[in-house]
Amino acid sequence: MNVKAFVLAKNEEPNISNCLQALKNCGLRAVVLDSGSTDRTRELALRWDAGVEPYKYRNHLEALRYICQERTAVDEFALVLDADMVVSAELLAEARSVLVQNGADIAIAPVLMYWNGLRLDQGSLYPPKPFMFRGGAHYFEAVGHGEAVVPGARTVATKNRLIHNDLKQFDAYLASQLRYSDNLVGRRSVRKLSWRDRLRTTPVMMLASPFLSYFFRGGLFSGRIGLGYALDRLIAEAIMYRQHVASSLEAAEDSFRRSDCTSLDTSPQQSHSHFREL
Repeated sequence: MNVKAFVLAKNEEPNISNCLQALKNCGLRAVVLDSGSTDRTRELALRWDAGVEPYKYRNHLEALRYICQERTAVDEFALVLDADMVVSAELLAEARSVLVQNGADIAIAPVLMYWNGLRLDQGSLYPPKPFMFRGGAHYFEAVGHGEAVVPGARTVATKNRLIHNDLKQFDAYLASQLRYSDNLVGRRSVRKLSWRDRLRTTPVMMLASPFLSYFFRGGLFSGRIGLGYALDRLIAEAIMYRQHVASSLEAAEDSFRRSDCTSLDTSPQQSHSHFREL
């Protein structure tokens, strides 16, 4: 079956070339769905002979629905990557093979993490990632910050790993964590929190994530790379919890002001009586 490659990108100048070069090595010409990049992302994508299309990104769930349902036929597979991910020819061949042999809808790969451009052998908390999909259907539903496979969708796991190597500056990492925390606050306001989100509204995740990474997942044995990754997880969860606390205090203050205002009866009749008594 034919494989169509799609790359989701916005201001991915440090990453886009690695992603597209790997796809070209696999014999794939990618379509870059660009969400308004202001750096050299589009220029570099064109250098690698990729198709570049403007795309209004809302969330990953909607992007997957658009790619799988509208851009990929039922007799094709869609390979969907973020621009900071790299796929190997071995992974592509294995995914195609196991999808066909098992009649599955989704191929899920374990992820090999890099930190600051350096390979993290142990300590990663990144879950296995769905990355190749049979076309003509939508396979996910919203769960918290991310998405989950809908009941009935057939999945298969690969042995080869997908590489996640984000080379953007640290301030971009912080900005992304702030966006995630804003999403958390929004989901809390409409009561759409997953169990993981609920943990993030307590100090638990802030303390547990670096501990799990560094000790339980063996980041300790990755030296300074493992320590740096664990610190990033601590920072990410601390930002989440900090923004939750700030939002909760603002909501409580607004509620107090509203209740204080409604407790003051300033109707014209009562005010007139009050002044008459004086």
